[in-house]
Amino acid sequence: MNFSQARNNPKYLLLSMAFVMPLVFSVWMALLNNFVIEKANFTGIEIGILQSLREIPGFLAFTAVFLLLVVKEQTLALLALAVTSIGVALTGFFPFEIGLYCTTVLMSIGFH
Repeated sequence: MNFSQARNNPKYLLLSMAFVMPLVFSVWMALLNNFVIEKANFTGIEIGILQSLREIPGFLAFTAVFLLLVVKEQTLALLALAVTSIGVALTGFFPFEIGLYCTTVLMSIGFH
């Protein structure tokens, strides 16, 4: 099986996404537990706000049904994974309160 056949196989997409999504989320959790405390000097209050902001996009998860009216399922899944990955990747570039809040919301939009 060559690369183009594997790329178009939904089974391989599902397997790769099942690997990448937990990896990205565990990287974000490690960043949360280490980076925000050491570099951004977060206390319990800021971490509580961060976790609260992380849950807000969860309320918008039902909008995925409407997005599926115009976008294919695989495209939406890859887009969500990309948004989550971008949010996590940008986290290290914003070691201050508002920056971490914004990257967390971006990550959470893709995750939910």
